[in-house]
Amino acid sequence: MFPLCTVRGLTNYPNGHSFDHEFARFWKDNILMGIIPVDDKLVHWFCLQPYIPKDEKVWENPEGIRQLTLKLVSDHPDEIVKMIENTDMKSLSITHLRYRAPWELLTSTFCKGSVLVAGDAMHVMGPFIGQGGSAGLEDAVVLARTMAQLGLKSGSMITVHGVEQVYNQFVKQRRMRVVRLSLQTYLTGMLWTTSLLRKIICIMLLFVLFHNQTSHTKYDCGEL
Repeated sequence: MFPLCTVRGLTNYPNGHSFDHEFARFWKDNILMGIIPVDDKLVHWFCLQPYIPKDEKVWENPEGIRQLTLKLVSDHPDEIVKMIENTDMKSLSITHLRYRAPWELLTSTFCKGSVLVAGDAMHVMGPFIGQGGSAGLEDAVVLARTMAQLGLKSGSMITVHGVEQVYNQFVKQRRMRVVRLSLQTYLTGMLWTTSLLRKIICIMLLFVLFHNQTSHTKYDCGEL
């Protein structure tokens, strides 16, 4: 798990909000706030913060989650504080961020017989570069294409051996792509660590391995 947790909520503005219809992020004092307007009156927000074990007691208490978040953002702009104060209590949640270590992706077996794991079950990662959902969609495209290429189509004879071939080919094609995504996400997430030495190491690795920090968004997994 990352040493981080995220609080999410929805805030309704009956008379409309003043936020631009774009994804906005505010980083202050090691706290990351994100705002995404859903429409003219509804705003989705999140607050990324260092994980503190004692916080677990508030995970199922919406008021506790709100008070914890208000305390963390007390010196943020008034519009941020008011947004959290007026949030829909039923929408509040707090989650300890999880990930599958990049080095595990290099060696793990993701299929056996007629069973395969894909999407988050295969490569759960933090939200820091916004590619978790995209990687899951890529999985679906690559798996469907591989099934068609190896003759695993509707109406055809399906055998366990044939399914194994498809799954093994799928894993082979996807492994290094998700390893790179997971590693970039992991290093980015570790920038929130309190250790200065770890931050420096992560920055150096990001510069060396991912000097073009948006290249992952231009990946083409091929046609369906």
